[in-house]
Amino acid sequence: MDNDYGEKTIAELKGYKFEIPSYQRGYRWTQTEVKALLDDIDEFNTENETKKYCIQPLIVKKIENNKYEVVDGQQRLTTIYLCLKALSKYYSLVDIPYELEYKTSGREKSKEFLIKISNESYDDSNIDYYYMSEAYKVINDWIKEKPDLLSIVSKMTEKIRKSIFFIWYEIPQSVDSIDIFTKVNLGKIKLTNSELIKAMLLSKDNYKDENFEKIYKQQLEISLEWDRIEQKLQNNSFWYFLSSKESSGPRIDLLFDLLADQYNEFGIVKEDEEYYSFLVFLEKFKRCEENKNKLAFDIWEDIKKIYEEFCEWYDNLDKYHIIGFLTSIGISIKDIYDISTQNVKKSEKNKMFIDMIKKDRSIKKVYDTNTAIDLYYPKDNIHIRKILLFFNIATLYCKGEKQYRFPFDIYHKEHWDIEHIHATNAKDTEDDEADSNIENLTLLDYKTNREYDYRNSSFDVKRKIILEKDSNGKFVPICTKNVFLKVYSIGEINDSWNEIDKSDYSKAIVEIIKEFFKKGENQNGD
Repeated sequence: MDNDYGEKTIAELKGYKFEIPSYQRGYRWTQTEVKALLDDIDEFNTENETKKYCIQPLIVKKIENNKYEVVDGQQRLTTIYLCLKALSKYYSLVDIPYELEYKTSGREKSKEFLIKISNESYDDSNIDYYYMSEAYKVINDWIKEKPDLLSIVSKMTEKIRKSIFFIWYEIPQSVDSIDIFTKVNLGKIKLTNSELIKAMLLSKDNYKDENFEKIYKQQLEISLEWDRIEQKLQNNSFWYFLSSKESSGPRIDLLFDLLADQYNEFGIVKEDEEYYSFLVFLEKFKRCEENKNKLAFDIWEDIKKIYEEFCEWYDNLDKYHIIGFLTSIGISIKDIYDISTQNVKKSEKNKMFIDMIKKDRSIKKVYDTNTAIDLYYPKDNIHIRKILLFFNIATLYCKGEKQYRFPFDIYHKEHWDIEHIHATNAKDTEDDEADSNIENLTLLDYKTNREYDYRNSSFDVKRKIILEKDSNGKFVPICTKNVFLKVYSIGEINDSWNEIDKSDYSKAIVEIIKEFFKKGENQNGD
């Protein structure tokens, strides 16, 4: 019996019969898709025999021995068939290993048409025949355009048979094929790394020597823990301090990607493969000659360790803010996790995280200065945005109450503007000029910025709007609120924003950021 997951080269499909069910549309690949696949195969380097070219998951459901219903993947399966058919015209050793049969009314003879197809058999009497004929012509033209025809035919045949593979994903016979097909093709679900890995970890083939009760208990344990971890990752507060990117699918993929990097010895699987992490673990299972049950649980235990590390970061407010800021400015979670797993003291790890922030070009502009910050919007937009975000994080790190958590989920999910504290066209006097220096800028959400003609309002009007938002429970960054409360102003408190206020504000940014580094570098952490 075949596994319900795995990989199959084209050669390994020998003797298989694939049935394209009536609920699917027919073959519809155009010249663009066919040529793209041919070019990809041609450019794929097979000098390293361990590397293979992954086409996509082939989702199937078993009908009987060696006969399968194709739930998803018929377009590529048909195109590969046509490629081999075209190559066989030039190279007698080409063998087409599998058969295709179409069950839709009006397409019953498609199997015979594919078997007999040739340049002379062009047929547009049937929509399927038309697309198959067009694809076959494109393939033949592509082959004939190559300078060394015999060499390209030989190489393409060898690549297709031995180096090209489908991810084999067999759904249980009890599952509704139409439901799976509909979800995949309407974009409601996309077969992800974690779904493929879950099938691999829970496969009964891993537990051949175990009794049923033990198998059920172990699989139930993994399933329950899996769901618990995924539920936690779906909490946006937890997710967005780990990643600044939205993820509509299973977020546990992030953990498997990190673990795959550790397991991918000698770079056997290319990191840019679409199903990278699945292919890494699949390679691990293929090399495991016995006790695959233990390997499955070792992998799962390693996933739990990564998850527990994430939870420790989240629960520790200092780490939460440091790591959340690092991911916000584009530092990969992989680089962060690599530091976290190094065999050094916690204090050393903390200093390494602090150094990652200090090395950022934008933050260095503040850390290295003892005077005013000379940055202007929009010319220095990227630097200003990072500095203002870090000003908020450093404030919470140095002075904030320990229960206060910067909401990275709100920051990433909502659009945030760099906004003038005193509007550029709301001048107090005729001599007042627009000021786009960082000392007159703060962070504000897009919606507030566009409400009540906020952008064109004077300082006192903006303050009223900001404080009203805050009192109604809307998120206002702590430093933005402090600006309008004039917390940073040393001189006389009034309803305007003058040059003294700007200078005091600029000094506060420098002082708090430097205080952050001083505190961070002096922390023991053990």
